[in-house]
Amino acid sequence: MDDPDIYAHRRRSGSLLTSTATKGRLSGQYRDGTDERTTEDVHSSDDLDMEDLQSEDELSDDEETGLTQIERKQRRHRRRLDHRIGGNEHTQHSEEKAVGSTILRTNLINGLLIGLWYTFSISISVYNKWMFSKENLDFHYPLFTTSLHMIIQFVLAACVLYLLPQFRPKREDGSDFFKRLDPSQPKPKPIMTSWFYFSRIGPCGTATALDIGLGNFSLRFISLTFYTMCKSSVLAFVLVFAFLFQLEKPTWKLCAIILVMTAGVVMMVAGETAFNVAGFALVMSASFCSGFRWSMTQILLLRNRATSNPFSSIFFVSPVMFAVLFVLALPIEGPAGIVEGVRQLGEAKGWLMGTLILLFPGCLAFLMVAAEFTLLKRTSVVTLSVCGIFKEVLTISAAAAVFDDKLSPINISGLVVTIASIAAYNYLKYSNMAAKARKEAHAAIADTEDSVPLRNSEEQHESRPGGGERRQAT
Repeated sequence: MDDPDIYAHRRRSGSLLTSTATKGRLSGQYRDGTDERTTEDVHSSDDLDMEDLQSEDELSDDEETGLTQIERKQRRHRRRLDHRIGGNEHTQHSEEKAVGSTILRTNLINGLLIGLWYTFSISISVYNKWMFSKENLDFHYPLFTTSLHMIIQFVLAACVLYLLPQFRPKREDGSDFFKRLDPSQPKPKPIMTSWFYFSRIGPCGTATALDIGLGNFSLRFISLTFYTMCKSSVLAFVLVFAFLFQLEKPTWKLCAIILVMTAGVVMMVAGETAFNVAGFALVMSASFCSGFRWSMTQILLLRNRATSNPFSSIFFVSPVMFAVLFVLALPIEGPAGIVEGVRQLGEAKGWLMGTLILLFPGCLAFLMVAAEFTLLKRTSVVTLSVCGIFKEVLTISAAAAVFDDKLSPINISGLVVTIASIAAYNYLKYSNMAAKARKEAHAAIADTEDSVPLRNSEEQHESRPGGGERRQAT
């Protein structure tokens, strides 16, 4: 007759290899009349780790091959990889669905922002042409007028930050930047220092002011159509500064598309008959400043908490823009000329209407810049510039309809080349976006599969025919 202790040890080993439960007690007595055993006795064994066993098949394999715990994990990892590489239709369908949803949502939001940007920008361009040109209102003080727009933008940005606290910059301790500090508490690290303001905000505000001011000043000498054609060259400057500041990774495809697009802009300019040297120099200087300021703006939006959203950026940058534009307006337009121009405008249109004529574009500019900054934070400076090229095409069409600006065959050819380049760039960006979204979706699904709890495997095992009976038999 067998020894009871040896028989009990044999029964415990058999229970370990057939049971899938990890908690609870095993009821009943052994056949030889020994005392009732509990699962705590099972867990005291170091032979196998039940948390690493997922099915009865794996238990049998481990018993036959003698795999260690690490080897079992490696085997399961290889099986998952084989399953994914083999072409799981359900996984591929989930990935494609996630990719399509991500791209659709991103494009809808970006499309809405682009539409708002186009609407406000074209409205401002047509309004400025009507206001500054000699054939219309002839209020030839664009630098002074634009400086007033900066005051309006500052006031509106301050109102947004006051009414909507979620847009206020946050300190490291989570408190608002505009909230008074408690003298009894340690002073937190400032998020806006004098050095940062003069080394980052100052150059960005100065370049923005020169971009807007010189561009508006050039409208006194050239047509709106020629202005928009020359301003399209800003894409080349944007690309150069994006490469210098490492905001965009240079590729041969991207450079080729930009070169073709620049050639289209040159074709548009070559057909201009009413060429003016002063106006051309002013608008090209504005394009250079525009390329620099957009790269600096993206740095501010992405790399500092104080300027991490469009409204806080406008709040900090607009005072610098006002100061630069006002300082330029004094020697160029003259204090006496500005006062006389405002007086004549008030007498001709009435003081209330004259004030609205001066300040209303500032509201449009605020909405336009907010849409620009939001789009810039979501995409890239090059994408924003390419969207700006298409905006200029729409502006040319609007100018031709409103001011009867003529388009030569060379202009039209340049527009066609430019639009084709824009389409190629959009295809390139869409391909990169789809690849990135597909990679993120694949990683998310893989993480979900790897995080399936062991309980699911145990439930599946119990639901198999005979699974519950086998467990009771033990």
